[in-house]
Amino acid sequence: MNPLHLDTQQLLTFLAVAETGSFSSAALRLHISQPAVSKRLAQLEDRLGFALFDRMGQRVVLTYRGEQLLPAVREMQSCLDDIFTAAEVSGEALGGRLALSLSHYAGLHLLPGVLERFSERYPQVLLDLSFHDSERAIDQVATGETALAYATLPPRLDDRVRTRVLWEEVMQPVVARRHCPGGMPAGLEAIGKRLPLILPAEATSTRTAIDRWLDDRQLLPPAIIEINQLDSIAVLAATGVGWAVLPPTLLRDDLVRLDLGDPGGNGDDRLPHRRLGEITPLGRAPHPLAEAFSELVDAAATLQGPAENVAD
Repeated sequence: MNPLHLDTQQLLTFLAVAETGSFSSAALRLHISQPAVSKRLAQLEDRLGFALFDRMGQRVVLTYRGEQLLPAVREMQSCLDDIFTAAEVSGEALGGRLALSLSHYAGLHLLPGVLERFSERYPQVLLDLSFHDSERAIDQVATGETALAYATLPPRLDDRVRTRVLWEEVMQPVVARRHCPGGMPAGLEAIGKRLPLILPAEATSTRTAIDRWLDDRQLLPPAIIEINQLDSIAVLAATGVGWAVLPPTLLRDDLVRLDLGDPGGNGDDRLPHRRLGEITPLGRAPHPLAEAFSELVDAAATLQGPAENVAD
């Protein structure tokens, strides 16, 4: 089979189905009908001479041959993005597609204003957003699935990407206000040994920072409740079933900070810190749309400063 006989649109359709896990989701991503997705895949499978997916009801699963093909198609997508970058004419109105990976926290709490301004300034750009935990967002940039990511940065950085710190947060131990009778602050040691601790999943950067802090304080909660997203942790902590360690942006009226019991000391120095920032790929030409988005992020970070999102 001559590789030149392969159709780029069919290969990109295969990639969309592989990454979304369904024909309908791939159709939404590609802005075509579901029958068109099925037709393109059938033509590609006929041309290749083997099946790419096993159809299991509403789900599709890659076959062994499909798994072998997937990395090459992802590389093709990266090459096409580079072609777009090289062909971009200076001074032209920017248009096209910008694939961004965002952690749920960064997308919902740090970047909404930037997303709004970017879509207003560049109406011809299709913002292809995907929300993941920070580790998956970084991996998507490293593998070329997306041009740019904003997420919590791990202590040990991936050598396939370049990172830039934009925000540093001091996490705060909090508990529901109902655990503070008479408005008196609750002590960390008492609450921490009596109530379950609500934490993000293991192996995430935020969880690692909190675990190290717990070890330093030699604090062992009676139970652990795991939830993937910090917003959900804040909601559950406000019910009073457990305490949590949250960034300042998620503090609510029904949550109060726990007393660390450090009279005369700088409590912030003993609290868990985490860094959030920008992730870009190494060894690839800068994407003009990614650069335009990054400039708006920098402008917003400069204007708002650290007060709202990070500790001094």
